[in-house]
Amino acid sequence: MSAQAVLQAFPLQHKKMSRFTLPFLRVGVCEVMNCAEREFMSSFTVQNTRNRRAYAQMGVSSCSSAANAPLSADIAAAGLFDSYNGHSCSRFVSQYLATALSTHSVLPEEVARMRREQKEEQLVAIIMSSLSRRRTMHRKQEQLGEGQPVAQPIFSEWDMQQYAMAADLAFLRGSKACGSSNFVHDSLSGNEGCRAVWFTASVAPFTLREQRSCEQKRVIGSSGGMAPPPLRSFDEFEDARRAREISAKHETALGADNRKGKNREAPSYPFCLDVLVSNVGDSRAFGIARNPLTWGRSSLLDPTRQRTVPLSVDHHPLRTMELRRIVSAGGVVRSDAGDVIDGNPFYNVSRSFGHSSMKCNPNRSPSEQKLIAVPTCNSWEMLPGDVLVLCNRSIFETRSEDVTSIDEVAKVVAREIDRGSTPEVAAGTLCDYALRFGAGHSLQVLVAVADDVDGSQQESGEGCREEWVVPGPIYPQPCRHSPAYCAALLADCNRCGVTFPQLLELRWRRIRSVLACRHDLPFMPYYGKECSALQQVMDEEALLFSDDSLPTAEKELEKLSQTETNHMKEVFRKLSNSIISSKVN
Repeated sequence: MSAQAVLQAFPLQHKKMSRFTLPFLRVGVCEVMNCAEREFMSSFTVQNTRNRRAYAQMGVSSCSSAANAPLSADIAAAGLFDSYNGHSCSRFVSQYLATALSTHSVLPEEVARMRREQKEEQLVAIIMSSLSRRRTMHRKQEQLGEGQPVAQPIFSEWDMQQYAMAADLAFLRGSKACGSSNFVHDSLSGNEGCRAVWFTASVAPFTLREQRSCEQKRVIGSSGGMAPPPLRSFDEFEDARRAREISAKHETALGADNRKGKNREAPSYPFCLDVLVSNVGDSRAFGIARNPLTWGRSSLLDPTRQRTVPLSVDHHPLRTMELRRIVSAGGVVRSDAGDVIDGNPFYNVSRSFGHSSMKCNPNRSPSEQKLIAVPTCNSWEMLPGDVLVLCNRSIFETRSEDVTSIDEVAKVVAREIDRGSTPEVAAGTLCDYALRFGAGHSLQVLVAVADDVDGSQQESGEGCREEWVVPGPIYPQPCRHSPAYCAALLADCNRCGVTFPQLLELRWRRIRSVLACRHDLPFMPYYGKECSALQQVMDEEALLFSDDSLPTAEKELEKLSQTETNHMKEVFRKLSNSIISSKVN
């Protein structure tokens, strides 16, 4: 049996969990190696406090109290990076963008300080260009006489594109950016690259959300008199009619309540989170609008669906603009060969970081190559209770080669949030969901939940960051018979920052109280096949941890003496040696 077949039968389900907590946002990340033989993933979570009071300097009078609040313009940023053929690109680009997003500033005095300290730094040059661009746009607004100043976002689409292109160029040149002096550009074939999705969330005055809402209404109003788009079926006409009826009934009821003096006051928020999501490749992002004031797509036919907000675009080679650029650069895309570029299975997306062999045409700019690293950006204003989900493509894979819908994924996350689970637990549950339906690659999920921010809250300082490992099932037989599986397991341990004996101990601590009831599963009469499979796995782990010298389930581990603790660790070390194949060592 091949190594990949063994991994598909016995996937590596050990979860690397991380939590990043700020007063206005809670971010949880879960990463699972699953069927991958090596670790090709990377992620980051950072905080940026260099822009505090930025909105106050813009002179936004309509939100002066919010603009002067201590947390105003605080930024949280996070991202996921995934590859199929190497870890150098994902790690390098992740580190580069983490540095860029935690350094970015729109305050002139802060930019001047960075310029004095880091004159030759490429990131500082981008920040200075961004500041100059903002000033030019501000002068144009004054010349047009648009009245009082408006609140501008801290990050723009232009900023994200510049940072992404700079990160890609630095990797392609093998530069030692962001202080990683031990980085070596060791891509032998030119095929190494990664796809990514990341976001920034800035604490912004609620006025910014109102401005964008007015702009959207203005754009919609400017198209008045035009014919509506054609309907693809008669069902769409019926759905639209029902939506108008429900909206009319709601407005009628609200008007009646107002006439009776029963004004329904909507909750007011001094802040919103100005979120800018960027993606390269087929990594995805979407929002779940759980706050009543947040816009989101809802379903009239399925009341259990969440109101979702798509925030990413799959960069597929057969999309019109992408295909046109690829063909112009000399590439070939064949739909009968898996929709890949030039017949290479690694090039199934039209945008990615790295892949130097597809970006070496000297007659074309970096944005006109077969593959480009220009991200697609989408903005969203989060209110308290709203949820943002980032994940890699593997979350949507199934055994039937179908694709799980965003609606189904949103249900899983919302169900966990309703139960009071933390964001990282919701992310882990989504990974379990993907494993159950046959995902065949590494899994990455990030869940961010917006919290209510008190305008009088003091400065937050550094965000609270935690990391830990949630061990999954351990299969001793594949380890003893497959050196490749054993090597993948050790790589997974290295990814999680633990040794194999430590992983065994963590797993034993997690399941020692439930192994005793493995023959008394309450759902066995109803789900015989499924419970029998679970029972077999539990029997194997019970046999694995059957050493009589280990503490019983009734004994409290906190009360063990130092001698007993040392003996327990020695037991797991010997157990590790008995499992790991000698060929790997």
